[in-house]
Amino acid sequence: MKKIIPMMLVLILCLAPVSAFSFSTVKCLFTTDILEILDEDYQLQFEYVLGSNTSFTMRVGYYRTLEDSNNIYANNIHHWEIGSRYRWFALENAPHLLFLGVGFDNRPQDNTVTPLGEIGIQLNLKPLTASLVGFGGYEWHWKNSSANRWVKGIEIRAGICF
Repeated sequence: MKKIIPMMLVLILCLAPVSAFSFSTVKCLFTTDILEILDEDYQLQFEYVLGSNTSFTMRVGYYRTLEDSNNIYANNIHHWEIGSRYRWFALENAPHLLFLGVGFDNRPQDNTVTPLGEIGIQLNLKPLTASLVGFGGYEWHWKNSSANRWVKGIEIRAGICF
């Protein structure tokens, strides 16, 4: 599985120059994380383009594993997560190619908030979209400070765009 991630990154980077000539206007996107589906976790993300180089995303997820962990919640019970991101696209009009983002994730049942940063590559060839995102942040437990920890991860997102 870990060999697939670098191969997909190389594929995305190889396709980027070809697709740079055919970028079309995209105003909103719906995506999900393929790696989370393999872990039996589910998430839907909605991204809306705010301006020429920025976008805003909202996400909701239903997880059976702890963030940045292979540990499963007790009794295989799923927990909800909500989050958002603000993204700035450096090379092309939003939401195309390289971006930097900041945002948060919140799992109310765990009493956690995770402010985080991300960097990624996104390609939109209407009606399909794909992205590779790396993120890192600090998971803050507001009822149990000894459980605070750093989290990091990779997302391989796929979906549709309009």
